[in-house]
Amino acid sequence: MDKSYYKIKEIFQSISCPGTAENFAKESIDDALNIVVDAVNSSVSGIIITDLEGNIRFANPAFCKMFDYEIIDVLGKNAAELFSDRKIRQFVDVLSIIDSNRNRTEEFIVNKKDGVSFFVEVFASSVTTVSDERIGRMASFVDITKRKMLEADLEKRLQDALDQIKVLSGILPICSSCKRIRDDRGRWNQLESYIKENSEAVFSHGICPDCAKKIYPELSK
Repeated sequence: MDKSYYKIKEIFQSISCPGTAENFAKESIDDALNIVVDAVNSSVSGIIITDLEGNIRFANPAFCKMFDYEIIDVLGKNAAELFSDRKIRQFVDVLSIIDSNRNRTEEFIVNKKDGVSFFVEVFASSVTTVSDERIGRMASFVDITKRKMLEADLEKRLQDALDQIKVLSGILPICSSCKRIRDDRGRWNQLESYIKENSEAVFSHGICPDCAKKIYPELSK
């Protein structure tokens, strides 16, 4: 791993420890902060950071673009209020899963500013100091609408395929003399017709050896 990673990590650890930040040059601290800010702002995932009350303190450009909000519409708003019109669960659930489900994602249906719904996958975590004091929450959003549409389309195709598969099962009432079959409406059907209507089978007619002897005895000789 790049040695600069450890330097950046060390600098950030020092920022949250009073009296230690002066051990690093201001330029180094600024460089480290700029690297992190640039990384977050260039992320394709929408990212917000809230305080412990759920008020949004930071939102990256991807988040604003994803939800069609201007940054001024987001900052200072409570996350639960901003997403209160969701179809499945309140956005406050995103905050509640942080403490119990670390390193896991949840799927939500959320609304854009104009009310259009779409699917997102959310990863949420606590924001803590180096002394492990929780000071806020962070949530990362990934638009999975296309994936959900593909999944729904695949599920529909599978269901359509299952609907086309007709399987004969159970006990079929059949006449011991003429071999016609009684359907669930009480009608008696020719064996071939019944099987053709209730399965994917296609008949190809022929004559078995025993019947050939009875019908064409001269040929059998």
